[in-house]
Amino acid sequence: MKTNSIIRFAFLGIVCTLAACSQAEKTDTPMSGVLDSLKARYAPDRRVAVFDITVGLQGSIVIARGEVDNPKAKEDALSTLHAILGGQVIDSIKVLPDPLLGEKRYGIVAVSVGNVRSTPRNSAELATQALMGMVVKLLKKQGGYYYIQMPDNYLGWLEENAMKITNAAGVEEWKATPKVIATTYFTMVREQPNAGSRPVSDAVAGVLMKQVGATGGWVAVESPDGRKGYIEKSNVEEFGRWKNSRKLTDESIEKTASMFLGIPYLWGGTSPKGMDCSGFTKMVYRLNGLELSRDADQQALGGEERKPGENFENLKKGDLLFFGRKGSADKPERISHVGIYLEKQEFIHTPGGSWVKFNSFDPSASNYSESLRKSFVRARRYIGPAQVPEVLKN
Repeated sequence: MKTNSIIRFAFLGIVCTLAACSQAEKTDTPMSGVLDSLKARYAPDRRVAVFDITVGLQGSIVIARGEVDNPKAKEDALSTLHAILGGQVIDSIKVLPDPLLGEKRYGIVAVSVGNVRSTPRNSAELATQALMGMVVKLLKKQGGYYYIQMPDNYLGWLEENAMKITNAAGVEEWKATPKVIATTYFTMVREQPNAGSRPVSDAVAGVLMKQVGATGGWVAVESPDGRKGYIEKSNVEEFGRWKNSRKLTDESIEKTASMFLGIPYLWGGTSPKGMDCSGFTKMVYRLNGLELSRDADQQALGGEERKPGENFENLKKGDLLFFGRKGSADKPERISHVGIYLEKQEFIHTPGGSWVKFNSFDPSASNYSESLRKSFVRARRYIGPAQVPEVLKN
């Protein structure tokens, strides 16, 4: 039909702006608006969801390429493109997990702390970390790396050698296996049940291992990849008992947070080997049974909004404090830092380039931080009678 031809020829210019033009030629188009709208629906936060679709031409053939992690997103994208173009669109959109992975679409982290990176390279930015025993979803593979999704839905690349690759049955077997959880911030697994024996692996707070026996003051354990050894009984707890004992209280949050005093700041760190600001709050709450989102701005969307009062008198121990730039008519709010409120205007946090420490909003205190008081934006409360801890799923 003539109408479809007009639409198609008009689309050639749209494709140019989406796929093949220089930066100077790129402008807003109806097609880009449609794709942006679908992306806002299915993947408003690229850190936790995938919607990466482009439209291009191969000769006179229109091709939709890219990846999504939701079959409905692909279905809606293709139906929308068909409706706009009134003609054929070649489907080259992949739905993750990649079918090439077969049934082995899971990884169980086998190193004490797995470094999850923003791209599949050793030199890439550290995005987050995954602890031994954590089950992650595998979405695709590139070289020696897998693109994974963490239990909190955060996305990133983890080396294949850092995991045991398995299928759904392997995950269920792991979940059903009796396990212990490391409760001290750092310890060692050794070949024999004595402190002088050769190390097998290190272990940090939150690490999960199979429990295969006990002797004296030691527990016989096995890592997800089959390495066996012994860990001191005082440094672990039976995982089921530990889960059932989790109570998200102001005192438990303060106790756990204080355990990490002095741990150095590490961009992307979420473990006792180094933590960034939100990695610290995430670890503290995780060890008390609640899985927070990964980044500070994401954590600022959860919990319950609290009005602090002029001298923070309305806050309670365990409330999260968020810092950055307040929103205005000209600029949106920007959250760039998070800490945990304690009491009497004091809080604990991990400032960039520093370590886990106490600071205060009180100008008369020796650890007063004027810059943080000025950059305080708001507070959120995750502890309350209606808050049921989401205990670790592994």
